[in-house]
Amino acid sequence: MLQEQSTPLSRITIEPDWRLMLRLATLYFLAIALLSKVALGDGWHIFWPLNGITIALLIGRPRRDWLLMLAGIELGTAIGDYFMYDIAPGSEITERFLSMFEVTLSAWLLPQFTTLDDWLRKPGLYARFAAAVIIGPTASGLFAAVHYHLADGLDYVTAFNNWAIADALGIGAMLPLAIAFRSPETRALFKPPRLAFSLAALGAALAIMAVIFGVGQYPLIFILYPLLMLVDYLLGFSGSMIALCCACLLAVYFTEHGYGPFANASNLAMSRDFAVQLYLGFHLLGFLPISILFLERRRLHKELKEVLAQTVALASTDALTGVANRRTLDQRIDEQWRQALRHQTPLALLMIDVDQFKQYNDEFGHQAGDGCLRAIATTLGKHVCRAGDLIARFGGEEFVVLLPYEEAEGAKTFAEILRIAVFELAIRHSAGISGRVTVSIGCAAMIPQEGQGFQQLLELADEMLYLAKRCGRDRVCSGGDLLAEKQSSRKVGS
Repeated sequence: MLQEQSTPLSRITIEPDWRLMLRLATLYFLAIALLSKVALGDGWHIFWPLNGITIALLIGRPRRDWLLMLAGIELGTAIGDYFMYDIAPGSEITERFLSMFEVTLSAWLLPQFTTLDDWLRKPGLYARFAAAVIIGPTASGLFAAVHYHLADGLDYVTAFNNWAIADALGIGAMLPLAIAFRSPETRALFKPPRLAFSLAALGAALAIMAVIFGVGQYPLIFILYPLLMLVDYLLGFSGSMIALCCACLLAVYFTEHGYGPFANASNLAMSRDFAVQLYLGFHLLGFLPISILFLERRRLHKELKEVLAQTVALASTDALTGVANRRTLDQRIDEQWRQALRHQTPLALLMIDVDQFKQYNDEFGHQAGDGCLRAIATTLGKHVCRAGDLIARFGGEEFVVLLPYEEAEGAKTFAEILRIAVFELAIRHSAGISGRVTVSIGCAAMIPQEGQGFQQLLELADEMLYLAKRCGRDRVCSGGDLLAEKQSSRKVGS
């Protein structure tokens, strides 16, 4: 006999994922190179996006992984800063510790991320998000102001702005985007058939933003907010977050290269960098909560549609067997009757009854009887699969199959297939024919005429069903069988 081997808790260790650390170091080094050479240049003190991405990565992993992740992130950032910005080693070490302190504090203030929908429903999320955007950069910015004042001689306010406001803007813009990228909504934007539309919408938005921030002689900066709202309407939360982050990067890029409404500091009542930060901060504060509310509204609307669809399905489905109920049958048969009358096409109906079902219930109990009806309904449903056909529970142990465009002979052939399928289920029934559950089927077909109603089709199928019962059960009867019975009765009478 094998015995389960157990390992003492003291011997269980969690192996550090060094590959994750190296991947993060590489990615952040490449990100620093891209931001310094292409996107931001020296505009890092206006808008710094990487800390927002770092926080998103942290809240998506267990806290035991944070130290190793931060080690890789700060290593890659330090190497990138050394090659791209030529920062002194002592100053770089201080900056890395301040950055670790900031992102750890901000991530600690936020709830753990699982899915976007779940995360947005966390209690007090808005307050916690605002705290993460404000408290982390402010706390680290105070230390950074002291450091830059002592190391570079900057005044405290400028040093604080260069660190804290840039990081706060980056967290406010990049954290929602990084989280949104992990949602199915974002993946759906960049998959067919929405891919072309998404790229076209984002491309048009980027072109307009390039005009907004690239042209200085016309006051176009007020266009950005309605543009973001339009992107949110077209592409949802994920699309609007992409557009918002692109707006931040384009504003910094054009300003740093001397273009756009913020390039000429003499026209501004404040410093150029602070003017850009004030402008971007206004859009973050004014647009981000609205976009999140729109996302929540779309989610609630989707859930409401799903609930309504489920309600409609429940209202149209028989609870026991899962096939259509009598209400749905009445609606469909009326619709199909009107259509058949208009186009003068045949309409067939099968009335199916489980033979000696009362005796089955008496022998096996009502629970077994319910199981028997479910098994028969499932079997019938596997065969009733043509578009427009309908199987419904008529009441008790009776089912109805509606067959549009089917003539009498084809309907009878199909009814025989259904009868055999039920017989082959081989559900034991001592009082039944051959010791198993069987069904009798009445078959009727008509081309509707003016002055007739679908009740006549139901009555005819019901009459054929009782004929099948009289003739011994486990059989299919149609109008031709009724005529043969009448002729046989006349011969016997004569």
